[in-house]
Amino acid sequence: MDKRALKWGALGLVAGTGLVLLDALFLEQYFFRVKEFDIGIRGGQQKRKLLLLTDLHLKKHLSPFHAKLARRINRIQPHLILISGDMLDDDGKADVMEQFLGAIHHHIPKAAIMGNHDHRADVPNEVIEHIYQKYNCRLLVNQSHPFELDGVRIMVTGLDDFIESTHCFTEAVAQVGYEEHHLLLVHSPLQQEQAMADMESINAKRPQSERLNITYIFAGHNHGGQVRFFGYAPVLPEMSGNYVNGWYNSRFPLLYVSKGFGTTSRPVRFGARSEITLFNYFA
Repeated sequence: MDKRALKWGALGLVAGTGLVLLDALFLEQYFFRVKEFDIGIRGGQQKRKLLLLTDLHLKKHLSPFHAKLARRINRIQPHLILISGDMLDDDGKADVMEQFLGAIHHHIPKAAIMGNHDHRADVPNEVIEHIYQKYNCRLLVNQSHPFELDGVRIMVTGLDDFIESTHCFTEAVAQVGYEEHHLLLVHSPLQQEQAMADMESINAKRPQSERLNITYIFAGHNHGGQVRFFGYAPVLPEMSGNYVNGWYNSRFPLLYVSKGFGTTSRPVRFGARSEITLFNYFA
């Protein structure tokens, strides 16, 4: 092989490495995807926009892609934002969380749950809850809350993280009966397995008219693997189960696992582009 071929080969290797690093460190976070799905009652005439936002992992400062994210959310104007945990990373700061939430239109109602990194952050849970309340967000810690969205009632049940805390589905739905529209938020998709078993047990003891009617479960935690090669994720977070991203379950309730938005441990994404998910919910 002559020197010219070696030179061009070396240049190609350097350029390829540079492109991979550019994609991993910048492109897959800044140029995030808005994935969109139609869900709910087939043939329903009323559409409500539900936006799933998860795993921001806010740290000590906001980045330009956080400002871009807030602007995109404001343009979408969802009827309800669902936050399925890890708003903060381990070193996340309360004022950074406030800056981000403050950039989103206040009138948009929000429901949130805690993730394992939220619990690890050096911000007391009471402070996190106070910040959420300040920005029109209901923090659900093994609780349920109904949202009235332009005449459509949607019940949202939220479970606490089960890695750094304790989730309790039975407690969360103790005062909830049959709801035509009922959603469940969990941080790790693995949590759905116990929740579904608990729901089956609860419903077996209730009359038909009072049985729980959860139709969709939304989760994050796994970041779509965060670093994937040809669709394969070699490493997943602890307590992930056999879930990576996308739709799961062959019958209701259906589970959607988002790739999320931020990063943790390694500040890179590769083959797992950041996403927010817009569900057009027909009622």
